[in-house]
Amino acid sequence: MKKMSLILAIAFIFGASAVSFANEWSLYGSARMATFWTSRDLGDAYKSSTNPSGDDAFGRSNVQNLQWNLQGNSRIGGKVTGDTLEARFEFGVGESDVTARLIYGIWKFSENWALKIGKDYTPILFGLSNQVFNNDLNLWQFGNAYGGRVGQIALEGRGFKFAAISPTEAQTFEAEGNVSAIATENYWPKLEASYKYVFGDNMSVHVFGGWQNYKYYASLNDGTSKSDTINSVVIGAGGDFNFGPVYIKPQASWYKNGAAADWLEATLKGGGASISTAPVVGPDGNVRDVDSFMAMLAIGYAATERVRFEIGGGWLRNEGQGDLDLDNDLYALYLQSVLTLAPSVYLVPEIGYIDFGDAKTTTTDVIRVDEQLGDLWYIGAKWQIDF
Repeated sequence: MKKMSLILAIAFIFGASAVSFANEWSLYGSARMATFWTSRDLGDAYKSSTNPSGDDAFGRSNVQNLQWNLQGNSRIGGKVTGDTLEARFEFGVGESDVTARLIYGIWKFSENWALKIGKDYTPILFGLSNQVFNNDLNLWQFGNAYGGRVGQIALEGRGFKFAAISPTEAQTFEAEGNVSAIATENYWPKLEASYKYVFGDNMSVHVFGGWQNYKYYASLNDGTSKSDTINSVVIGAGGDFNFGPVYIKPQASWYKNGAAADWLEATLKGGGASISTAPVVGPDGNVRDVDSFMAMLAIGYAATERVRFEIGGGWLRNEGQGDLDLDNDLYALYLQSVLTLAPSVYLVPEIGYIDFGDAKTTTTDVIRVDEQLGDLWYIGAKWQIDF
């Protein structure tokens, strides 16, 4: 059914283009295969007083796997260009599904400004890393700020981007505390803004920020209730500096309750367990905020027109949650070469390491927990043909 829907959508697009004399239509696509070997240390996910070895139910402390699959961000899409109107659509094509990645229209109402409506990348997203592991992870949320592809109404021009975006919400509460349930209400869209200044020969710097607010109601076990708001804030800056064959791309960003606005992952995966990084509603019904800091650096060298090397790394720190006292640092590193085998044909060998950190938390009965979340090694390559 999904395949038939995609065929009908493409047929409609071709039919519409035949009668749209004022606009120019063009299609594109990208097929991408991931071929990686991974080694995942499970850390302390399965450790307990009765299982001091930390092995899982199958006696493993380390899980090794081969990834050999069509990447979910393989795509087919199209662009429409005209005098005052532009548009773009893009479908992601995985092994067994089709998803809508992008669909938006742009009205250029003046020489320098435009209105955009639809699903697109948000203003805080600047693609600096080229990491290819895990469906082109690009250090997103592992050092490189990420707002996702989300429905929005945006104003763009002169290097500025302002957008009112579909809001998100994520929070948890102390399960062993005095809170039995939480309900939320949204009154405002998520807001993001950025500015990019280009200078010299392919040099640029950028700044960005965002805000989200939603109300929550906490039902307490003593029969009372508590309501308040959860605010999320992001502020960041970065750059793209090119010196002949060498480029340097740094970025740093700070967050308050970043997971609540989907700017950061809501959980840190530790083998078979997970640690929440979302703000917590405590036993008194009040919110316990989470502060996060992220930074990344990517350095590349174009040896020839067909061979490029890049090394990159990211860091993410989370702390807060009041009584639960979250404290965690995550690190990610990778080294890759980008080989252009022919025009639009690429092979990207890559080796990398992710340390998910040491999550320190405190349970509601004031027992300090120091849990190793393990690490991940990988080596392999991405294969890609654009068309």
